[in-house]
Amino acid sequence: MFSAACLLAAAACGGHSGPPGPPKAGQARVIGQTTGSGDIGPATVDGERGIAAAAGGVLYINTSERLVRLGADGAYTDVSGQQAGEPAPEDRGLSGVVVRGDGTLLTGENGRIVAVAPSGRLTVLAGTAGHLRSLTASLANSAPATGFRLTNEATPLAVEKDGTVVIADGNAVWSLANGRLTLRYRQAPEKDPQGYVSTFNGSTSAADPDGTAFLAPITPHTLTDVVVLPGDGRAPHKLELPAHVSGVKVPTAQLAPASLAGDGANGVYVTTYDANKRGAYVLHVHDGRADLVAASTASAASATCDVHKAVAARDFPCYFPTGIAYHSGHVYLAGNRSYVVDIGIGT
Repeated sequence: MFSAACLLAAAACGGHSGPPGPPKAGQARVIGQTTGSGDIGPATVDGERGIAAAAGGVLYINTSERLVRLGADGAYTDVSGQQAGEPAPEDRGLSGVVVRGDGTLLTGENGRIVAVAPSGRLTVLAGTAGHLRSLTASLANSAPATGFRLTNEATPLAVEKDGTVVIADGNAVWSLANGRLTLRYRQAPEKDPQGYVSTFNGSTSAADPDGTAFLAPITPHTLTDVVVLPGDGRAPHKLELPAHVSGVKVPTAQLAPASLAGDGANGVYVTTYDANKRGAYVLHVHDGRADLVAASTASAASATCDVHKAVAARDFPCYFPTGIAYHSGHVYLAGNRSYVVDIGIGT
């Protein structure tokens, strides 16, 4: 594993004698910050392909090349893992990250779904290296998972309560259980004006333990284009939204989602920006409502953030990172910024 020498705990950066407690409901603060150069820091700053939160305030960030763990102490560690006896590939193409109860991480890797055990051992759960399916190819309703051709964007979204893995796969959604893939949904292939077949962006989409999936299109879109695939078998539908959200300066039709995270109760948290990047928000969409959780008063040009004490989440003085995760009354934001933000929600 890589050293965390180039990274400092947020509390240390702020000069506190000890780390402050987690933010209360309605508050937010920085919990991790990269400083200087090194292997892990720049990767978490340059972008993210999905984040996940676990017990104890632990956060996992997918940088496309690595899986990075941010501990509650503010230290970053590479936890990517590799196949036994094989060197780690230079271009892994990792997509998404999901945490199982035993600490195993699931991620997409160049058309495969892989599990990374706490020991670092890597196991292929679905897909086959070097063999990808076309978005227009016919699909069976069920097939053995290993050796099956997935798209290059295959991404785990969640682990259901019974252990079933929900997978976004280009324009399809699969359930993976007992070594088999079962097709849950497929979007009809439609080409955009440039000739590309429309797909879902797995690394910004999400799912809940009940299997409800929230699918964000990969082409330019707004919140109203997010597809909800209910876990109870009901028909897919677009995300239900009010025309306006109190505290948001523009209509919801002008908001573009950056990343989604299920709330565990059929709702979804979303990082969103208006079309002109004049506002950054965190919303909670549930039961046809959309509540403002947090708002930034900064511009997209703001690169750093020194908010190590809890402040009002709806008046946050720094621009929001793009990735989002939810766990036990807290929303976490990470990716495309040098800092990670913890927002208290309450339970």
